[in-house]
Amino acid sequence: MLTLLLACVEDTPAPPTLDEFMHLAWLHYAAENYTAMAEATAAVASTFDHDEFPLQGTFSDLAPEEVDLVDVQWGADPEKATGFYVVDVLDCSDGELEKALTNLHQEEVYPDNYTAYERTYTTDDEAYFSGESPVLYWDTTYSVVIPLFGGYTTSIHGGVQRIEGEWDTPAYATRTWAPNPAECEQEEMHFEQDYQIEVFYPSSDGVVHVYGMWRQFGVTQDSDQDDPLITSTILDAMHGYFENTSTYCASLR
Repeated sequence: MLTLLLACVEDTPAPPTLDEFMHLAWLHYAAENYTAMAEATAAVASTFDHDEFPLQGTFSDLAPEEVDLVDVQWGADPEKATGFYVVDVLDCSDGELEKALTNLHQEEVYPDNYTAYERTYTTDDEAYFSGESPVLYWDTTYSVVIPLFGGYTTSIHGGVQRIEGEWDTPAYATRTWAPNPAECEQEEMHFEQDYQIEVFYPSSDGVVHVYGMWRQFGVTQDSDQDDPLITSTILDAMHGYFENTSTYCASLR
């Protein structure tokens, strides 16, 4: 099984334009610069050949000044977190995608991912859903079990932005980060850093999902996310989010 997993998930460095976009999206989201986000998204979209999807692999580290844009409450070293990306198309309409992103019960969207999940909105959800505000933020605590290695519980800050651009329907961006390391059941497991940036924009083939993640993680004291097996497992799990999102969207029809 492990051999098959390693064989089916390739780790390819991100093309420069995509690598740059991941960092621009992180920067523009933090600055709440919606016009800049829309322009950057349209620019990177023009470089994609959908016939080459899915794209997947690793990309450059977050810089300390990029981590400083969010409230990390301990002395995290961003160089110890590796960037992972996946780009593919979701089978979702605009309304279906928004429901998937904003659902307080994400265990309904990703039924096989969590052993516990609690999300609470921290900004005015009525203002967001009425269109008065383009942003909706939340706090989340969730638990996950990794077979053979044990589980962990972590708390994250997250949110979504609705982005108007050159498309007939909105694009969206989401960002999450963990202010502190996760609490792991097994002493050897460690999950120190987790930062995620996602951009979704409409296309003729469906919603294109650009998914970037920086993570510091290991299942033993001597392992980390750069171990080929862990890299493969992370990328495979990211693909699983695409499949589950499309399945949830289809369930709404």
